[in-house]
Amino acid sequence: MIRVEPLEESPQADAALEALLYETYVRGGFTDAILASTLLAAAVRSRGEVLAARDRTDSLLGTVTLVAPSSPARRLAAPEEFELHLLCVRPDARRRGIGEALVRSALQRAQAEGARGVVLWTQPTMEAAQRLYRRCGFERDASADFSRAARQFLVHRYVF
Repeated sequence: MIRVEPLEESPQADAALEALLYETYVRGGFTDAILASTLLAAAVRSRGEVLAARDRTDSLLGTVTLVAPSSPARRLAAPEEFELHLLCVRPDARRRGIGEALVRSALQRAQAEGARGVVLWTQPTMEAAQRLYRRCGFERDASADFSRAARQFLVHRYVF
């Protein structure tokens, strides 16, 4: 049984979030160690609502950040779109539907808030994530793709 809910604010939750983000993005080769400070819990929480997937033992299995239209952290969204940032699932918990549960929960929350859509971006090597996004109903928006610090990013959109 997996439940998805907002990540509580506590030093323990922040430490678990930072460890998960570092493991996924820095050790996974998707973010340079120099940029790791952007993965601090306070910086991530300032973007939007951090949703957490937990199992029955209350272990943190994964997170995603839902960024509202009012957030200054938005980068590509149109005025009535939300963004999804930093989806991650613990390596030993992958292939159990956790990423899909996080994405679908974020989509439900965005729709309940009146969003017309959700936008996200991923790197070309994140093939499993791209399959997940397609399965959840996202479509590629190649016209919005971009590069930053010699990394290419592929944009995906979901329309309600």
